[in-house]
Amino acid sequence: MKKRFFTILFLLMCWTSYADLSSGSLPAGNAASEPAKPAASEKAVIAYQRVTVAPGDTLLSITERINENQQSIEKVLKDFAVLNPSVDPNHLQIGKTYAFPSYDKADDSSAASTP
Repeated sequence: MKKRFFTILFLLMCWTSYADLSSGSLPAGNAASEPAKPAASEKAVIAYQRVTVAPGDTLLSITERINENQQSIEKVLKDFAVLNPSVDPNHLQIGKTYAFPSYDKADDSSAASTP
């Protein structure tokens, strides 16, 4: 009796694995990949500056350091996520370089051109 039970359980697991791999189990699987296209177009619009993270740096501390104008935390988080997909802003790694949103890009370029 145990052999039949485990055989049926094994066949059920094989069938569900095959169904999941062939068609996917998430109904919104295709819809999740569609919003990535607008994010790519947003990336071109958001000005950014590449910064290497030092010990003690956070997303907000670096953003405040490179920008004169203060932005809302939600906007900074959203823009950072667009610029750095698959990076958790709460777990930045020391020594790695990330793209941080630069909100006063015009001010930085004019300040850089003055001696």
